[in-house]
Amino acid sequence: MNARQMKKCLKKQINKLQSDNNLMQKIIADSPRMQKLYDLYNRPLNITHTTIPILEFKAEKMVPAYMANDKESIELTKQLIAEDLLDGIKENITYEIGDTGHGAASITGSIFIGRKDR
Repeated sequence: MNARQMKKCLKKQINKLQSDNNLMQKIIADSPRMQKLYDLYNRPLNITHTTIPILEFKAEKMVPAYMANDKESIELTKQLIAEDLLDGIKENITYEIGDTGHGAASITGSIFIGRKDR
């Protein structure tokens, strides 16, 4: 394939992509929700890969054999385990206070399951 043919082929591809893009823009022009989804789909993701050691938090509670089929006691035990786990991970939760721009503040809490080496 010579240079002229390559240019012609590339020009066809560019025209097809522009046509597809114009069609998509016409379809989503009336819907802000569709525009938002289209932008999210086409925005590149900034992903950082890193290796971190995983920490495992465990909590254990004993349930007597005669209460093993009692749904209320199982649910209570699950709640107690959740509280114990919260106590274990509470120190690893980071909080960020920000402004929403509407006169209200937002508080965001986040936690990493692993811990970065410092």
